[in-house]
Amino acid sequence: MTIPFLDWLGFVVCFISLIAAWKDINARYMLTCCLLSAIVGLLTLQWALTKPILFYLWSMSISGLFVIFVFGRRYWAYKFQRVSFFKEAYEQHRYTPQEAILLIISFVCIVSNFITFVEVYFYWMDWLENAYYKLYVRDSLQKIMMILAYVVCFSFVFKIKRKSELNSQEIL
Repeated sequence: MTIPFLDWLGFVVCFISLIAAWKDINARYMLTCCLLSAIVGLLTLQWALTKPILFYLWSMSISGLFVIFVFGRRYWAYKFQRVSFFKEAYEQHRYTPQEAILLIISFVCIVSNFITFVEVYFYWMDWLENAYYKLYVRDSLQKIMMILAYVVCFSFVFKIKRKSELNSQEIL
C-alpha cells in the first residue's frame, strides 16, 4: 500500500533541506542526490503501481539507485572536476553520519522489498496461502523507514545551522 502524501513528502523534504543547507557543499551535493532519486521514483511510481509483483523489484531498484548515488558521489565529482561545483565537492567530500543512516535505511528497504517480492511471487504461484510479511510487516516498515529518512534529511539543515553558529561564536 502506498500513501501519496509520503511519496511526495520525500521530494518536498529534500527540496526544502537543499535550500536550507545550500551553504555546505557536501550537504548540497548529498541532498541533490537524494532529490534526484526522489524525482526518478516519483516519475516512475505510477508505472510501478500497475505491476503487482514487479512493484517490489522497482522499489528495490529505487533504493539501490540512491545507494549508487551516495557511493558514486565522489567518483562523479572527480570525473566532472572541470565544473567548479564538482571540483569543490570533490575537494570537500566527506561521508557524514546522516549518509550512513540513509544507507542503512536503504539497505533495510532493499531487504524488506526482496522478502516481499519472493513472498508475493510464491503467493501468486499458489505456493503460499497468505502473504503475511507483505500484509502485516512490509507496508508499516516502509512507512517508518520513509519517515526516518525524511528526518535524517532535515538533520542536514540542523547540522549546518549548528556549524554556522559555532563558527560565528569563534569569530567573536
